Amino acid sequence: MATLLRDHDNMDVSSDSGSEDGFYPRSSSFHLSQYSRPLIDFVKNEWQTNSKYHYHSASSSPSNTSDAPRWVQITLSLIAAPRFRRYVLVYVILLISCWACWKQVLSPRLEEHAALISSLDVHTKDQVGGWFGTNALPQFDDLVKIRTLDPSLLPSDTKATSGPSQRRLIVVGDVHGCKAELVKLLEKVSFNPNNGDHLIFTGDMINKGPDSLGVVDLARKYSASCVRGNHEDRVLLLRHEMYAANTLTADDASSAVDSKEEFLSTDYQERKLARQLTHDQAKWLDTCPVILKVGQIPDMGQVVVVHAGIVPGVPLEKQDPASVMNMRTIDLDTHVPSSSKSGMPWTKLFNKHQSLLYSDLKESDPDAKASTTTVIYGHDASSSLNLKTYTKGLDSRCVKGGKLTAMVIGDGGESSTVSVKCRNYMDG
Repeated sequence: MATLLRDHDNMDVSSDSGSEDGFYPRSSSFHLSQYSRPLIDFVKNEWQTNSKYHYHSASSSPSNTSDAPRWVQITLSLIAAPRFRRYVLVYVILLISCWACWKQVLSPRLEEHAALISSLDVHTKDQVGGWFGTNALPQFDDLVKIRTLDPSLLPSDTKATSGPSQRRLIVVGDVHGCKAELVKLLEKVSFNPNNGDHLIFTGDMINKGPDSLGVVDLARKYSASCVRGNHEDRVLLLRHEMYAANTLTADDASSAVDSKEEFLSTDYQERKLARQLTHDQAKWLDTCPVILKVGQIPDMGQVVVVHAGIVPGVPLEKQDPASVMNMRTIDLDTHVPSSSKSGMPWTKLFNKHQSLLYSDLKESDPDAKASTTTVIYGHDASSSLNLKTYTKGLDSRCVKGGKLTAMVIGDGGESSTVSVKCRNYMDG
């Protein structure tokens, strides 16, 4: 038996007698005794051949670190690890992103907030010798400065439980003579004056567009309210000048002939429109106030409609009419408004002023919102539709191919904006 076992151990597995069933490999160099080695020796994975999985000994390094302190060896091994380099890259990207966010977003906002707070500080007012509006203003006899809307036109203080609002205010941004778009907008909001709807224009109803006279006639037809914009003001002032110079008569203004000097002037289009207006149309435009006090609206406080803006903290009676029709920005030290587009927008200072007022009153007055003021305005086409808490800008560049926008205010102060697309009348 021992002999048989010894013969079996020395048997060549590649012999014909052992290969018929295919159990043993057909290699003369392969012996059964080879299976006694660990199976891991037969695995050919990347970790055995790829250098990045091997520890680099001191002999393979150009500088021998075997004598270096333990912490140095650990540090070098960490730096050599691919995962460490990936983490470093990720952290660097995160740091750069945080720095850019701070530099471009957070820091400017914090600086702006601090500037607005400083501008509304009474100590700043004393340092600059008083804010704009504290002195007497010149009187303008040829315009209506303030008018109050008939309270019977205001929506109800309570929201309608079912169905549409019984009364609505439809406040329309700068139309600029785009009558076709105005008609489309009124159709879209289902304007119905017989059902309690009242139409209000934020100024600049005329000029630039194709049908200024048609817009005025439509507004008169619906007994609309309006405010005086800078374009109405310019055209009406030219018309008054023509009367004073006897180049225009009230009898038949629309057929008056332009002089050669007027034709060559830079304000020829305004002069042409001033001549085209009938006496009744011009008279109606002259009744448009600079400031329209709408009244109390739930969740909006006292609502005021102007063309361009108002200076915060200054009573309506002391607002400068020219600034109300033209302002875009405001000086933070003196609160002097400007028509320039570069500077602090007046809306930011106004919203900050009203938010601080509301914060001071809400602890002691349950109806503190009623003591705040919301301004609805137009004029600032560069900002387009600009709806903030206490300012609502509705000029969405209709005459330049933008949109004509209306703010619809219903019962309970519910409000929404509706727009229609406009044709670009400024090209060609």
